[in-house]
Amino acid sequence: MHNSKILYHKGLLRNWKMLTQSQYSQIKFVAKLENIKGFFGSLKAINFDETGTFQISDSGVRVIVENSKFVQASVYVTKECFSEYHVPPDETIQFYVNLNVVTECLGIFSGVECSMKMIYKGAGCPLVLVLEHHGEDDVVTECSIKTKNHEEPLDYSLDEDGPSYNAIIIRGPDLANIFNEIDRTAEELEFLLSPKEPFFRITTIGVIQSETQVEVAKTSDMITTFRCKETTSMRYKMSHIKLAFKALLLSSKVAIRTDSSGLLGLQLIIQSDDEAQIYIEFFITPLVNYD
Repeated sequence: MHNSKILYHKGLLRNWKMLTQSQYSQIKFVAKLENIKGFFGSLKAINFDETGTFQISDSGVRVIVENSKFVQASVYVTKECFSEYHVPPDETIQFYVNLNVVTECLGIFSGVECSMKMIYKGAGCPLVLVLEHHGEDDVVTECSIKTKNHEEPLDYSLDEDGPSYNAIIIRGPDLANIFNEIDRTAEELEFLLSPKEPFFRITTIGVIQSETQVEVAKTSDMITTFRCKETTSMRYKMSHIKLAFKALLLSSKVAIRTDSSGLLGLQLIIQSDDEAQIYIEFFITPLVNYD
């Protein structure tokens, strides 16, 4: 127990199973996932920048990644996904980490069943990941990852009460198939949502203004929810849309949302093996001027 106390004082824990109740009270955050597969895959899907912001609250863990001011992606794991979850009530904990390091650590047991315990003592202390392989060998690996003070991520939101708010929910595999068929070498992509035909249309625009289109009727089996008040049409850089492709391949359902500002919101439901749901969300800003 002596060694555990010394390492705990430094912000590390060699034997997390020996934590006492008083030690729990001195730690800002402790949580355990019985299987890291869904969390690991989701983090890799948004790992287009090396820096990620952890936001931890009583309701769950959110990891946010930004591409300048044009794209924001986040993974949200609800409290219910964890078998153990301790965080001070009514408090939000935030810090920066190198997301490349986090995914490398989680990849140590890639392809095998593995549980993870996350431990964070407080400001200036590392994020500790305790990974335990579920197998005949009792293998436990501890990773201590440096954290930095956070800067507040940009606050993106859609006006859900506005007259131009449109939203549809489409099956993830079907949307993935559509994106596999479109011209990925195009420079721009246009989303059109309308209460009238063509209802939902995706158009790619190439360098010489060549266009390809895919239309989906609101009665299609692909679409489970269709809510469109007004016709909205906005273009986005294809390079920004491509950042969501990895996450799209993991999704069971995707909500596509827009409003009068042209901001595109993609909310993806990731179904894990244990039936717990993880959410990935993208906000993508539109092109302001185009002909």
